[in-house]
Order: sequence, then C-alpha cells, then structure tokens
Amino acid sequence: MSLMRSYVREKYEIYLDSPSDSDEEEKALPMFTQLCLDERLRIIRQPIPKEVQIRSVITHDRVWHDAKMMNDYFTPGIGYTSRQFKQRLGMSEDLFEKLLGKLLEVDPEWVQRPDATGTMGHSPHMKLVAVMKCLCRSTPADSVDDYTRMGATTIYKYQKRFCYTICMTFGARYLREPTPEDVQRLLAENAGRGFPGMLSSVDCMQWPWKNYHVA
Repeated sequence: MSLMRSYVREKYEIYLDSPSDSDEEEKALPMFTQLCLDERLRIIRQPIPKEVQIRSVITHDRVWHDAKMMNDYFTPGIGYTSRQFKQRLGMSEDLFEKLLGKLLEVDPEWVQRPDATGTMGHSPHMKLVAVMKCLCRSTPADSVDDYTRMGATTIYKYQKRFCYTICMTFGARYLREPTPEDVQRLLAENAGRGFPGMLSSVDCMQWPWKNYHVA
C-alpha cells in the first residue's frame, strides 16, 4: 500500500497521513482504483491526431498574364485581327470598349483594386474578356482559368454582374417590345432583302425554297 500512497501523493496530491491505519487504506483503495480507471479511460479516449491538409497555392502572376492578354487582343498589328477578335469574344473592339466603359461607370466592382496582400487584382479588360469567353463561346469557367488566371467562382460572379448591369442599363432600349413603327421598319427592311413578311425569324416559309427537305 505504500506504493499506492506514493502514487496518489505524487499524481493527485492526496496525502494519506496514517500509514498504520488499515481503515484509511481500505477507504483509499477504491478511490485509487477509480482514479487509475479514469486515467486509463482518458488515455484511451484521446482523439487520434489527423493529418493536417495544406491548401495548395497557385502563383497566378496576374500582372504578366494581364499584359499578355492586352498584347493579344488590344495591340494593333501584333495581336488578333478584328475578325479574330470578334470570333473569340463575339463583338467588335469598339463595342467591347463601349460596354467596358459603361460597366466601369455603373458598377465599381469592375475597377481594378489591390487585394488584402497589396497585389493588384484583375484588370477590367481581363474581367470582361473572361466573361465574354464564357458567354459567347459557351466555355466552362474552369476551362479559361489557365489564360485569365481567374477562379471559376470569380468568373461566375462577374457574369452575373455583367448580365444585371446590361439589363438595367440597356433594357429600356434593347429589351423592350417592338413598337408599331419598329414592326413596319423591320418588315420593310426584310422585304428589301427579299424576305417579305418576315419580322425577325429565319424560319418564315413565305419564301419558296426549291431544295427544301420534304422527306
């Protein structure tokens, strides 16, 4: 029992001052047993340490890729031609600059700003190039990140802001129902092209087609 007294004294600072008193020892024995069981259970129930997952960090180097994009699309004589520009982004350079100017005027999110580390974020041109690549070419957002250096969630964010701003800014003019004057003008223009009675659909069948598929 002296070993039990020493253990209790050192581990739990409980002093059994009557070494000759067997009653005290008998009273202390259950307590000592319970303390040992609690200690073993505490050790058994300790959570197993898990491996810490370290997030992979990709060096985007936005400045270099932004300069490359400006050289590809907006440098005359070096980058893409006007036809190639329209094939890739679905619009001419003038319309692109017009839309970008309106976005910068209406929505401050399109302005280039530094992030929390002081590094400059994506330029307005890069943001709109990424949006138009996805909208005009039906390209998934995570398929252009190697060129634009923008994450898929960031591209989706600017897609939503682009659509909202365009609808709110140009909706009253371009997304309205045609007036009677518009209808007459469109009918006259299409009749002059050889499609009388056509308003806005190429499926109008008033025009005879000798090679029409009848099988």
